[in-house]
Amino acid sequence: MSKRELLFPAITLISLALYAGSTRAADVRGSQDHPLVGRYAGSEITAYKQSQFGETRLLDRPMNLKATGDKLAGVSLTLQGRITAIRYDGPKDRSALEIEQNFKSSLETKGFEILFECGNQTCLGGENSYFRLGGELEGAMVNARFGSGVRYVLAKLARAEGDVYAAILVGESRSAPIISVTTAELKPIQVDKIVFLDAGAMAAGLGASGRVALYGIFFDTDKSDLKPESKPTLVEIARLLAAQPGLKLIVAGHTDNQGEFAYNLGLSDRRAKAVVAALTRDHGVDPSRLTSFGAGMSSPIALNNNDVGRAKNRRVELVER
Repeated sequence: MSKRELLFPAITLISLALYAGSTRAADVRGSQDHPLVGRYAGSEITAYKQSQFGETRLLDRPMNLKATGDKLAGVSLTLQGRITAIRYDGPKDRSALEIEQNFKSSLETKGFEILFECGNQTCLGGENSYFRLGGELEGAMVNARFGSGVRYVLAKLARAEGDVYAAILVGESRSAPIISVTTAELKPIQVDKIVFLDAGAMAAGLGASGRVALYGIFFDTDKSDLKPESKPTLVEIARLLAAQPGLKLIVAGHTDNQGEFAYNLGLSDRRAKAVVAALTRDHGVDPSRLTSFGAGMSSPIALNNNDVGRAKNRRVELVER
C-alpha cells in the first residue's frame, strides 16, 4: 500500500471535523459561518463583521516582520467585494496544524485551489516570533492569542459569478486555539453604477478642482469609435460649453494599465480626438475651444490591481484650459 493510500483515509476522517453549522447559542449575536468555508467542530464565534462591498488584503507569501512601513505591501492580494471576517475560539484539545489541515482538505473538496500555505517560520521572511503574524493580520488586541505556533492557508474558488478567496489563520494559544476566517467574494464591476453627470455637475467639478472625470463616454475594448450610448454625456458637454461661452477645455483620455504603455498612450489619444470630433461635428462646438490629449495609463485615480480600480481609471476627463 502506498503512502498516499495510507494518508487518504486519515484526511477523509479529519475533514469530517469541519462543517458548515448553523449559528450556535455561544456565538456572538448576528454571526454565522461562511457557507463555503464552515467551521471546525466545537468552535465558537467570538467576532464577526461583514461588508457587502469592501476591501481586504490577504497574505499570499511570507511576511518580513523586520520590514519598515507597510508590512503587507508586496506580499498580499488586494481584493474588493463582499468581505466577511469571522474569528473563532477552537476546541482546547486541538492543534493549529490539525485545524488548518481540516480547513485545507475541506476547501479542496469544494473546488478551491490552494494559493499559499505556511506554518510558523515558513510564514515569515524575517524573525521567527510566530505570534506576531497574528498581530499583524488580526490586530494587536489578539496578538498574544496566537501563541508560539501559527498556521495559514489562502485558497481561491473560481466562479462565473465572481471568484471567492478564503484565508484561514490559526494560532495555538495556551487557553484555546484561535481561528480567523476571512473571505472575499469578488463582484464583477458594474460601470453603469457610476453617476451620470449633467452639465451642472460638470460645471461644479470644474469649479471645485479645474477638472471632472466622466464615465458616460463608451468605447469597445481597444477601440476608439464612440458608442451610441455616449450621446447623453456629449449633449451635456455641449450644454456646459454653451452656458459658459468663455470656457475652453482639454479633453483628456485615460486608460488602465493593461497592455503596453505606448499602445495605451496612442489609444487614449485617439479616444480623446474622437470625443472632440463628435462635439464639433454633431453638437456645434467651436473646435478652438477644445484640445485633445492622451494620457494613457500615466494618471490613475485608483489602484490598477483590481477590476473596480481599473474601471475608474478608464475615463475621459474635462480639464479647464
